[in-house]
Amino acid sequence: MDLPAASAPSALLHLVGSFDDPHAGAERELVDLAAALAHTRRVTVWSVLPPHPWYVQRGVRQIQAFSGQFPQGGVLIWGGAHVAPGLWLRYARFERVIVQCNLASWERLFTLIEVFRESVKQEPELVFVSRSLQLTAGLPGRVVRSPLDIEPFLKAAGARKARSTPVTVGRVSRDTPDKYHSQDPMLYRMLAARGWRVRILGGTCLADQLRGVAGVELLPAGAEDTVDFYQSLDIFFYRTGATVEAYGRVIVEAMASGLPVVAGGHGGYTEVMLPGETGLLVDSQEAAWDALIDLGKDAALRAAMGWAGMRQAEQVHGAVATRAALAAYLA
Repeated sequence: MDLPAASAPSALLHLVGSFDDPHAGAERELVDLAAALAHTRRVTVWSVLPPHPWYVQRGVRQIQAFSGQFPQGGVLIWGGAHVAPGLWLRYARFERVIVQCNLASWERLFTLIEVFRESVKQEPELVFVSRSLQLTAGLPGRVVRSPLDIEPFLKAAGARKARSTPVTVGRVSRDTPDKYHSQDPMLYRMLAARGWRVRILGGTCLADQLRGVAGVELLPAGAEDTVDFYQSLDIFFYRTGATVEAYGRVIVEAMASGLPVVAGGHGGYTEVMLPGETGLLVDSQEAAWDALIDLGKDAALRAAMGWAGMRQAEQVHGAVATRAALAAYLA
């Protein structure tokens, strides 16, 4: 992704990720980061794996070390501990190395740090996407929320029309079981039995438990445009299972879309939600049920929380916040 700089060129920035999954949050955030950085620097985005066509259309290129096609010189921004390093790093000669810490997988992170110390002969700078993630890691570094393009969600929310019954609750995620709490299917069954509509984008992995349940719609990831999908909901509900969200961009997207959010009480997104104002945090099945039912009965409360969520999303990921976040990469 070679993008024109808006001002005089400075250090070249290389962003490296595993761009094989078009629904992976870490890689989506790298694309948004590249677009934001391109206003002041020349930016190139690379994939260690054959990139998905969605990313190819956005200029992501595959690293091909034996033909000399890999990042060299400038600043390296590594997209996370899940991105596999290669031997080409020994020949790259970077001025700085920055590692995005966006996954609670410490063994991988410690191994990656050692790889950079050995191959690049540099101590990598660590950028954590949430304060809780840094505290858990116990490592020095900066906390920088990855830039997100929330403008499409805010625009759609501004044109949002009043919805008719039934109340619709839903969520967006990768279509893998670890993204779901073990009690989510039962909760969805209970809501559907009450006459609610349940829509899950990235929910086909729950088909064995929810197939044939009237009122429950399980869609493959990417089946609908996410901006439009959020506008089909009244409430956004989100809990995870084995996966602990380092940040959780879908929470911010839902808030920017004008939706009240009911979410599990663990994850980096708890640092940007305002419990009682933009939504509710829950730690049990009973609390989740009560929160959803209370919101379902009160359209005025849903609207108030939705507007508060839009304001909070803009404060956390609007233009001013984005400029401040970019300083960590442009120093």
